[in-house]
Amino acid sequence: MSLPQHIAIIMDGNGRWAKKRRLPRIEGHRASRGAIKNCIEATVEFEIPYLSLYAFSTENWNRPKQEILSLFSIFNRIIAEELDELDSQGVRISYSGQLHRFPPDLQDTLMNAQKKTNSNNRLQLNICLDYSGKFEIIKAVKRIIQKGISADCITEDLFEKYLDTCHFPPVDLLIRTSGEQRISNFMLWQIAYAEMVFLDTLWPDFKKDDLQQCIEIYQHRTRRFGGI
Repeated sequence: MSLPQHIAIIMDGNGRWAKKRRLPRIEGHRASRGAIKNCIEATVEFEIPYLSLYAFSTENWNRPKQEILSLFSIFNRIIAEELDELDSQGVRISYSGQLHRFPPDLQDTLMNAQKKTNSNNRLQLNICLDYSGKFEIIKAVKRIIQKGISADCITEDLFEKYLDTCHFPPVDLLIRTSGEQRISNFMLWQIAYAEMVFLDTLWPDFKKDDLQQCIEIYQHRTRRFGGI
């Protein structure tokens, strides 16, 4: 059975994981580190070439300021401390979103990780930060206009070249944890024909077996792409 080439994950449930344990919400975000590590290691092991993780949406700016600052600190630590291991696994790191709105120290960490892993090719990891699917499409339109491209020349293939994910294929499998069943403004163009799997598992509890289960569900579906 064929494997998905590009998996995208909405990592949801950190707050509920903490609440169930009567812990502050931020402890759920800290606990997500293990799930991210499990997910990346399993993706490499299963030889999936592309992985996108929804880490921080544009709408997340509406959360309490202290939670946002704590999230930035967690992002910084995870990337800095896991970078050597990711590099040794052949992971190439890239980003989708508006990184310029993050604190300078976090921007430096993100750019250093991208630079250090730029020549790797075992897994292309796309971390979506300050990301909005709608805004990504608007950005692509603006880029096309700035290039002076005629409307008659715009095709789907050309449009995709101006998306943040221009070096990624369309999403084959979209996974969302925590039991919620919505896409939350995530990769609206890229998931047009993605198979979707919604797990009750809260993100900090996500393990290799969960990813394998999702892949097996994907493999037992028939993808028709609008045909019969």
